[in-house]
Amino acid sequence: MPLISDLEIIKSAIIYGDLDDAMSVIRKRQESLSYYLKRNPKEKQVTYSKFLKSLESLLKGEINLDTFRNEVGALDSLPELLDMTGDTGEILESLYYLLEYSLDRYDVRYPAYDGKRCDDK
Repeated sequence: MPLISDLEIIKSAIIYGDLDDAMSVIRKRQESLSYYLKRNPKEKQVTYSKFLKSLESLLKGEINLDTFRNEVGALDSLPELLDMTGDTGEILESLYYLLEYSLDRYDVRYPAYDGKRCDDK
């Protein structure tokens, strides 16, 4: 499962303001996961799918960052998918920081993101 590589692509797309690319990665992965979930669902695939659905909802503005954190925190096998060791969770913390910055500073709400800061005219 390429969650780490997907996450890096999504993060870099958000940094560079290409939300179409981030949403494309999320949707393509959800599509491929749905095939596996229909045939032989495994806990990791279900967790991966739930994570991507929460991230998509966040980028669309359907949920806020606190709700996203709570949903992600409830996913028991996510640390295993992310190969996180110990209690650091640096991968998730960097994602939360990036999302908080982007959502607040650039008012990210897919598909209406225009790459300008909230207070720019």
